[in-house]
Amino acid sequence: MIRQGLAVLGLLAAAVGCTTGAQTFEQDLAYQRSKKCERWPTIVVQRIETDGRVVAIGREHEQYQWMACMAEQGREQQKSKPDLVVPVPVVNPIPR
Repeated sequence: MIRQGLAVLGLLAAAVGCTTGAQTFEQDLAYQRSKKCERWPTIVVQRIETDGRVVAIGREHEQYQWMACMAEQGREQQKSKPDLVVPVPVVNPIPR
């Protein structure tokens, strides 16, 4: 009985472990965009949604430059993938 329970737990852990590291194609492209726009020190990527939306935190004075960079990188990616939908990134302000 205990052996069966451990086997089930092992299978569950293996299944969860295999899915947590997987990224969608959209997330991979969003990660590439965010890496090319790392030059603003107050902008920190918090997460990348499965649809490719980048959620970050940062100061307002760098937010617009970062968003312009992200838009430019999205347009560059769309040149080779014309049907690619690039969601607008979100920047949550850092509380003062």
